[in-house]
Amino acid sequence: MTIELHGKLNETCEIKVLVGLINHFLDHANFFGIDRQILLLHSGLTEQQLHDSNQCIALHYLEKLVAYTYSICNDPLIALAFFKKMDSTAYGVLGHLVPLSANLNKAIETLKEFQPLIGCIGDISLQVSPEIVYWKWKCRSNDPIFSRCANEYNLLWWISLIYLVRNEDFSVLKAVHFTHSLLKPELQNYYDEFFGCPVHFNQLETALLLHPKSLNMTLKTGNAGLYDSVRLFASKLLEQQKFEQTFVQQVKSQIYLLLSHDRLSRENVAEQLGITVRTLSRKLQLEQSSYSDLLDKVRFELAVNYLENYQHSILFIAKALGFYTSHSFITWFKLQTNLTPNQYRKNSKAKTIAV
Repeated sequence: MTIELHGKLNETCEIKVLVGLINHFLDHANFFGIDRQILLLHSGLTEQQLHDSNQCIALHYLEKLVAYTYSICNDPLIALAFFKKMDSTAYGVLGHLVPLSANLNKAIETLKEFQPLIGCIGDISLQVSPEIVYWKWKCRSNDPIFSRCANEYNLLWWISLIYLVRNEDFSVLKAVHFTHSLLKPELQNYYDEFFGCPVHFNQLETALLLHPKSLNMTLKTGNAGLYDSVRLFASKLLEQQKFEQTFVQQVKSQIYLLLSHDRLSRENVAEQLGITVRTLSRKLQLEQSSYSDLLDKVRFELAVNYLENYQHSILFIAKALGFYTSHSFITWFKLQTNLTPNQYRKNSKAKTIAV
């Protein structure tokens, strides 16, 4: 019996990509021996379009970047070479969330659920049978050069997650399939060694072939508490992504993102938006807001969610929201609600039982 689970995106979804991934590519322009400004010129991008790494823009910009780079380097292994510069933070909150999953199956489900956070580049599906598991990827780009590079880079990212599986009894990864062809026969051994398993080209699907038992195996980096915490941030960002963001909403998105990475500060928010702290304050003032007000709103939304839906300790919640001590969190929360966090939690449970 074969079970197939799909994580297909809406067909009407405009193909987009996370600005953070474009910035990651541009930040390593010198790796390809190309000047960043030259790459920007050939892509049609401006620095202003890249100021918010948490937003998504049209995929064709990245397609142009990759096509021009490929034409300059003329290297069929460009995606494999660039993967050595891979940084999970380029994937935003998703790069932080997925490794915290309890097991490989949960990691794949999380990727499917929150994939829109990094754009509508492709479709994920899982075909499960007693003999083997196909973890499939179908790139939505029609550009053959970009599709080839995206296929290889994306599967390498997935393999980095597979390496987190706790197992010493058998090899989790059985093989890799690509729909595209091998450009040079003499590269076959290099691909096999780089991916750590047999790599087959001209296949019906682009996929990782896994041992069936691997799906339920725990990840070395799994952390249930942190997973719940970061998942809250991801959910908020996904919700905000549905609407065209005002500057206030852009700042809130950055607060969510940086808070989840424990890097929150007024300076870092301004840096992510490509502006100075002074400009940040001025633009927020024009929208009748301020950084401290938005920080309080974000913290309160998350605090209420934690207290109503999770059993995390007050200390855990305090740290997740960027407070140095549980006492400072309790004092702050009481100013917002006239209740301590524990009192709020008890009242919330009482209301739920009454309903």
